[in-house]
Amino acid sequence: MDELDKIFIENRHEFEEEPLDGHFDRFGERLRLAESKRKGIQLTPFLKVAAVLVIILLSANLYVHFRSPKSGIKETAVAKSDLGEASFYYTNSINNGIRDLERMANEGIGSHKELVQIKHELSEMDSLFVNLQAEYKANPNDERIINAMIEYYQTKLDIVNTIKTDLENVKHLKGKKHENPEI
Repeated sequence: MDELDKIFIENRHEFEEEPLDGHFDRFGERLRLAESKRKGIQLTPFLKVAAVLVIILLSANLYVHFRSPKSGIKETAVAKSDLGEASFYYTNSINNGIRDLERMANEGIGSHKELVQIKHELSEMDSLFVNLQAEYKANPNDERIINAMIEYYQTKLDIVNTIKTDLENVKHLKGKKHENPEI
């Protein structure tokens, strides 16, 4: 016999005391309360199916949520590279157009004063672009901001090209006025 059994046998009289009066009544009451609570929470087959659907939907949502930031990073990188390419193209085209305007002013087509005014107007447009860049830094995935930035470049290039075309037309008209018509 091991030591624990000896202790129980020697102290058996301490374990044989009767419960207090009303103990079994209180215990029965608690069982009835627990049983009535259990009946109120019983799940019907409909609730079981609904619970399974909720778990499936939440799992799918978590899967999409944790999967999409990786693809969002790729999309953002692609958008940034596309924006960078567009920015490079339009900036070069605008700078070439401004050089052409400077060359025309040096040739006497238009004046240097007009050229300074054109550059001033374009620099005012640049201040609006600074606001777009700040918004882009705050919201790099916003397509509206990216489109607005590209539209800015397109508009600026259109302005430079329109002025350049107008000056070329003036040059052409001046050349025709000074030509000697044949008789």
